[in-house]
Amino acid sequence: MKLIVCENYDDMSAKAAELIKEQVKEKPNSILGLATGSTPVGMYRCLTEMYKNGEIDFKDVTTFNLDEYYPISNDDPQSYHTFMKENLFSHINVPADRIHIPNGDTSDPIAECESYEAAIKEHGGVDLQILGIGRNGHIGFNEPSMRLNTSTHITALTNDTIDANSRFFENAEKVPTHALTMGISTILASKKIILLASGRSKNDAIKELLSDAITTNNPSTMLKVHPDFTLICDRDAYSDIRLGVDIGGMSAKIGAVDNGEIIDRMSVPVEAPDGEALANAIAEACSEMMKKHSVRFVGVGTPGIITGGKIDAANLPFKDYPLGEVLGEKLGLPVKIENDANCAALGETLAGAGRGAQNLLLVTLGTGIGLGIISGGHIYSGRGAAGEAGHMCIEYDGLPCPCGEKGCWEQYASASALIRETKEAAAANPDSILAECAKNEVNGKTVFEAMDKGCETAKAVYDKYLDYLAVGITNLANIFDPEAIIISGGLSNEGARLSEPLCEKLKIKCDIRIASLKNDAGIIGAASLDD
Repeated sequence: MKLIVCENYDDMSAKAAELIKEQVKEKPNSILGLATGSTPVGMYRCLTEMYKNGEIDFKDVTTFNLDEYYPISNDDPQSYHTFMKENLFSHINVPADRIHIPNGDTSDPIAECESYEAAIKEHGGVDLQILGIGRNGHIGFNEPSMRLNTSTHITALTNDTIDANSRFFENAEKVPTHALTMGISTILASKKIILLASGRSKNDAIKELLSDAITTNNPSTMLKVHPDFTLICDRDAYSDIRLGVDIGGMSAKIGAVDNGEIIDRMSVPVEAPDGEALANAIAEACSEMMKKHSVRFVGVGTPGIITGGKIDAANLPFKDYPLGEVLGEKLGLPVKIENDANCAALGETLAGAGRGAQNLLLVTLGTGIGLGIISGGHIYSGRGAAGEAGHMCIEYDGLPCPCGEKGCWEQYASASALIRETKEAAAANPDSILAECAKNEVNGKTVFEAMDKGCETAKAVYDKYLDYLAVGITNLANIFDPEAIIISGGLSNEGARLSEPLCEKLKIKCDIRIASLKNDAGIIGAASLDD
């Protein structure tokens, strides 16, 4: 599939007309498949202007229209015969005997469909088929269904299509209930296909068309099997802009995300004295983003436990605070809240190291240890607090944890634990290279700097750290049996220096990957929470 995104409807129409002109120039006796509805009107205006300017000649062209209402007389003001005459055929030089439109006034619609299908085949099939798309994904009048008809046929219109087309009639009751339409196989037999999509109402259908799915619930997705299919859409039909908010200990990062790509970003410091003040700061930043982008949803990833829509976070000013409800009222948009580790896991699944996986875990090594769980392609959060793997006990009666328990995994395998062990080893071995490296600030990189200089003390610290990390990873792999476990957080920047020795220590076979989106994963995942 080739995708062409135009800034507006006029640009989309002009681009489509240009491709038709190229087709007719290359093959003057082209067989063109044409569509009706509001979307191709601009394209027909462009073709009319091209004809008047001598840029294109239709005298040898043959046309087959996709469809026609049934029952309806050919001279009815709302028939597609009338539509095509008014919008194109009365302005260009296609010979009348080369124009083909299904007869909606026939007394035998089945015979009409068979005759129309035969005529297309007698002409050698369509060279270039133009399509529009319904907001439910229909092409022609091939509506969503468990089974799609293959050849030209009579079909009942769905209530959604009748409602969408009622704007052309006095009211919905005046819209014919059936139509004659080319089938999916007839359309796919065309040598080339161009689909036009314009407007926000087509956004959901286009989003699914651009996904990996092929489903009869969205007939347009069938076009992805065609070897020469071009989608031309304007920005409104293509764009799917949501805001993703990733709240951290120091700042809240806000990104405008369009189809999985961050197109704009900003951040606000987390210095508020209470939940209301922080919510106001986030809402103000989101409002600034909304002035620049047409946003339809806001997703928020935050540390802490989320129960019944309320957040309880130890290191943020949220105590049973209904952040989603508050932001929704302030922004006038749907807002969903989720744990930040889950958002990061979803982001990596959709656009990062876990792309394509249905079941994976994301382990974040930071101040503590966070766990994001993706099951069946969706976040699993239990009753709201699933994923607190950092407080999994791996050492009975071990080191005390701020949670009140002892021997929690994050006391041994978090970045904070590695820093603590580095400091203790440096103090116990003052003549070591590690002690020399630790004279200045000690952070997660210190032990690696010392190992690079050949320090055995540093190597022993890191080896012990990996032992504990492997114990927790093994437990998680045994419990969840994921396709992959992704490691994120600052330590993941070490890449293979972390993943390779970790894999060697694991007791079971497990696909360990390093996160690729880094700090963007939480934003992208949060923005995707309404999928």
